[in-house]
Amino acid sequence: MKTYCNSSILLVVATHTFLWSISSSIPQASAYITSGLPGHRHRAWLKQMTSDICQLPPGELSPEECLTTPLLLSAWAQNPWLSHRSKNGSSITSNVFPHHGKECALTCEQLLKRLIDERRAGNQNAIANTQTYNALIDVWSKSGERGAAAERAEQIVIGMQDAFVAGEKEVQPDLESFRLVLKAWSQAKGEEYAPYRAQQILDWMSRLYESGENSLVQPDADCFDIALHTWAISKRVDAPRKTEKLILSMIRLYENGNLNAKPSRLSFNQVLTAWSKVQNPEAAQRAQDILNQMRDGGKSTNHDLTPNIASYSAVVFAWCKSQHQDSGRRAERILKRAEKHSRQSPDEVVLDNVIYNLVIDAHSKTSSNKAHLRARTVLDRLIAQYDDGLERCKPDVYSFTSVLGSCASLSGSKNERRQAFEVAKATFDDMLRSGVKPNHVSYGIMIKACARLIPMGKERQKYTSAYFKDACRDGCVGAMVLDRLKEASSTNQYNALLKVESENSLPADWTANVPAHEKYSRKNGQSNKMKKTITRKRRQI
Repeated sequence: MKTYCNSSILLVVATHTFLWSISSSIPQASAYITSGLPGHRHRAWLKQMTSDICQLPPGELSPEECLTTPLLLSAWAQNPWLSHRSKNGSSITSNVFPHHGKECALTCEQLLKRLIDERRAGNQNAIANTQTYNALIDVWSKSGERGAAAERAEQIVIGMQDAFVAGEKEVQPDLESFRLVLKAWSQAKGEEYAPYRAQQILDWMSRLYESGENSLVQPDADCFDIALHTWAISKRVDAPRKTEKLILSMIRLYENGNLNAKPSRLSFNQVLTAWSKVQNPEAAQRAQDILNQMRDGGKSTNHDLTPNIASYSAVVFAWCKSQHQDSGRRAERILKRAEKHSRQSPDEVVLDNVIYNLVIDAHSKTSSNKAHLRARTVLDRLIAQYDDGLERCKPDVYSFTSVLGSCASLSGSKNERRQAFEVAKATFDDMLRSGVKPNHVSYGIMIKACARLIPMGKERQKYTSAYFKDACRDGCVGAMVLDRLKEASSTNQYNALLKVESENSLPADWTANVPAHEKYSRKNGQSNKMKKTITRKRRQI
């Protein structure tokens, strides 16, 4: 675990409540800390002010500087690199700072330590309270340092609680303190233990409140929802059951009088997400059962539980991943329920292309010889929704390409394969007419359709050549296109179409729109994709 600062920062020495209102003695400093100066000048001023304060020997801060220091800490906690961008119209909505997060957190640590050292030196004007520490926890939670940041946030709140028990009332951790620590663990992506640590924090909050050790930290729905989210995105096998257990705890607390713990639609959606992300033969059906409970609850007494588009999409995704032989039909039934709900309450369920794409994908993964027709029917419904004015239902490249994939995967009779090619061809043409640009996958699948659905002959040569030339024109010739081209064409046709000595020396404009990891690079008979697969299997071994 990383260590970012001296452990003495955890010692809390404040004895008076810090007044955040700015006194008349420091109008100039306050104005600069929160001013609308250009970003580079504002940051330069903050850095200089921070340096001046931190370089002074302990005990020599003036009353004005003692009041300025927490304000500086608050300014750094908001990340001055971002505050100016948001004022200039940029949208900063992420819970994690995209840059300078660690620098801001360490600067906040430095300022807090300076306040503590000043207080130890006997300066009664140096005060840090709960809000000061919360600002520090907040900046760590947004720093982007993942597990290390969450560890540090947890250390800070533990130190606050210990100091409070020891008599330092001004630093009593409140609900916001713990909420920020929970948020820090929810941001610790890639840390396998993150959901367990979030669960421990939530359980600790309950124990502190129930034992009377801290009357301010009774968990509310927001705290539960953060813990639920941390479990939901973890993809751990036990995550769904953990989320269900948390929901039951929320219901129990609510029924026992804690009205702030009432579970909402968001709470149940996290449970649905957890079920949709695990490989479990019972996952899809369990998610659907929970969706039914939400619907029934919304109809009776609790309108907060009425499913929204996220609820329906999570269940559709669960069926899409289920590998159930009838997953396409089951996913489409959920879509029809969402469509009906949207017609009845358009503000509650706002349809989008995501749920339609998921259903199309679910159909494409089934073995039915009618799967491509069902997928195309769903695409047609998506197009109709967009034509009716639903902007969020605009078909994208994934909508069309998933139908193409379903067609190309058909393994029926000669007539069925021929019909499937006609569906694929019509779908590809519709994609072009709608203004959606095919990508390297779209072209690869169409050439695959030529290989799988049309017998070897002049017609196959014609379509294969046409789609490959279009891929060259659109800069979409990647490893998939070349591999499918070899499958669809004869050696002579392949060489004639490439017009180069080696696949590794393709013209730059042929591959301009292909992601780097999808570009063709064959050494010793292995393409990029093949090498990645072999490397992954070796690691597993």
